[in-house]
Amino acid sequence: METDENIRLRQALEHAAAELPPLPDLAPLAVREGRRRRARARFAVATTAFGAVTAGALGIALPPGSDPAPATPAAVPSSPAPSASPGASYPPVVVEATPGVTPPDNPDGLSPAERERRAAHQQRVAALLDELLPEKVTGIRPVKDEVAVYRITAGGASFRMAVSVRPTDEPLAPCPDLPEERGVCETVAFDGDREAQLMAMPVNGPDTTGSYLRFSYGKSRVLLSVDPEAVSAPVTPRELLDVAADPRFLDLVEDTDARPVETKEPRPVAGG
Repeated sequence: METDENIRLRQALEHAAAELPPLPDLAPLAVREGRRRRARARFAVATTAFGAVTAGALGIALPPGSDPAPATPAAVPSSPAPSASPGASYPPVVVEATPGVTPPDNPDGLSPAERERRAAHQQRVAALLDELLPEKVTGIRPVKDEVAVYRITAGGASFRMAVSVRPTDEPLAPCPDLPEERGVCETVAFDGDREAQLMAMPVNGPDTTGSYLRFSYGKSRVLLSVDPEAVSAPVTPRELLDVAADPRFLDLVEDTDARPVETKEPRPVAGG
């Protein structure tokens, strides 16, 4: 038999439950959370293997709370940071050009709304890279305040990757005729009759190769690149083409061409 105290407790719980809103459709939430969990798992592989030592060697300072290992706190923002950062699926990373020197916050003096827009763009790009890059890439991080730059992790090393859709008035220059020891450039067709230039060339030494792809789209020049570090880039030009040729990536390029997130490429100086 229920006591008066139990009856009052049950009635209170039933009253509280009646005031709750109906449960949402959980299927899309589960799909989205699954993708986020996959992204966090990818990053956890890299941070567990290397922790703060690798970040320090690369001149990278992780924002507070985004790295399980102790790290040098980033500078306190002087203007509101993009709200996408704290709960982002792909938390941004601060890259120090000079180790130990934290770069200034919001160096381009962007409005909060424009910073928000660019941060959302980076999240969209990172999600596509997560889907389209080969599985050997286990981590993807947007670089804070550098809208076209990302850090990717593969084989325990971190690499600089660029995904740029930059307005320009200049046509795409022909594929350079490079001597074999300086790299290879080839022009390939994709997306119908669209042409892309695929380049692989030594960077910082004869034994470390970078991968590059560029093409024109609308009023913009599109560049995908992965630079080498102590070893060659883990992504080949053909693998970059797999990213560029995906309809979802081309949709992003179309949107970014219409609403740029980068400044217009300056005209080359005559005789310069």
